[in-house]
Amino acid sequence: MESWKHLRYALCATILTAGAACSATTFAADPAPCSLVTTAEVEQVIGKLKGQPEASKEGQAAWCNYEFASGNDAMEIWVFPADAIDRARKIAKKSVAVKGLGNEALMDRGAFGLDYVDLYIKKGNITVKLALKETAGDEEKLKTLAKKALGRF
Repeated sequence: MESWKHLRYALCATILTAGAACSATTFAADPAPCSLVTTAEVEQVIGKLKGQPEASKEGQAAWCNYEFASGNDAMEIWVFPADAIDRARKIAKKSVAVKGLGNEALMDRGAFGLDYVDLYIKKGNITVKLALKETAGDEEKLKTLAKKALGRF
C-alpha cells in the first residue's frame, strides 16, 4: 500500500506539472498544502485523524497526506502552478465545473483509475487540488474544506 501511495504521488505530480518549468519558472509551492486547512477542520468534516498530516514535495508540486483513524478515509491536498487545472481538465474522465470557488474550479472522479474524487481550484497563480477517497457525501465534504482553504491561499 505504501509503495502505491508513492507511485500515485509521482504520477500525479509528473502529469500535472509537466511543462510547468516553461510557464511558471518562479513558482514555489506557497502556501504549504498542510496549512490550507486545520486538523480540527478536517476532523470535523471527515473524521478523526490517525496522526499529523504529512507533507511532501516533488518538482513543482507539493502535497499533504491525511490518514484517518477509521482506515477507510484518505485525503490529500496538492499545490500546483496555476496552469495545472488545464492539464487536469484534459485528463479528467468526466469533469464538472464548480461555481463559487476561486477563479475557476472543477471536480472529477476516478482519475488514474483510482476511487478518489478530486476538486481543483485555480486562484491567482496557483491551483489547489483536494482529493478525497470516495465516500458518502464526498463532494460536499470537499466543497466545505475548499471554502475554508480559499481564505488561506
